[in-house]
Amino acid sequence: MPTSTDPRPLMIEIAELLYSRRLTNSAGGNLSCRVDDTIFITPRYLGSKHRWRLTADMVLVFDKEFNILEGEPAKVSRESRMHFACYRHFPQVNGVIHAHPQYLTVFASAGESLPPVNQYTEKFGNVPVVPNLPSHSQELADAVVEALTPRADALNKHGLGLILAWHGVAVVGKSLEDAYDTLDRLEWSAQTYLLGRAAGLGLGGQNR
Repeated sequence: MPTSTDPRPLMIEIAELLYSRRLTNSAGGNLSCRVDDTIFITPRYLGSKHRWRLTADMVLVFDKEFNILEGEPAKVSRESRMHFACYRHFPQVNGVIHAHPQYLTVFASAGESLPPVNQYTEKFGNVPVVPNLPSHSQELADAVVEALTPRADALNKHGLGLILAWHGVAVVGKSLEDAYDTLDRLEWSAQTYLLGRAAGLGLGGQNR
């Protein structure tokens, strides 16, 4: 169902960027977006079997009630519950990315939140941690919604990220571009924080 608002070319571009820039890995990750009342989401095994080489025909399409319009339902991303829960509970969210970024994964493995380290990440505040819950589960999807709910007003202005303990990250935005921008900034922030801490520098707003 290609249209002038078809987001699949953008999804393909962002999928390539996620993998080439180490914002995720072959172990997993997924992305989706909502255009009007239609949801576009990547398939399962995009990393392990396809090395994030997404094509337009691989994208699954759902209506606003999460009924399949295009693609085989069995091939939908295993984290689709998380994506659909974000769209169901936050009308201002139109882009969702789940990823395993190189530096943010350090915080996920440690179960530690990430403080802002500069002006362009200050708006995200302290990135909170979602407890270690089974991957692909409804429990994880519900916990993501619960963690975002107190900050729902911020979603009207910009994206937000969550650290998924022992797993990775979830990022939501007003659009898929916004979600990607948020992930990129937070990953850069994580790298800056880890390098600064290793060098003994005061970060996380301590020098403001």
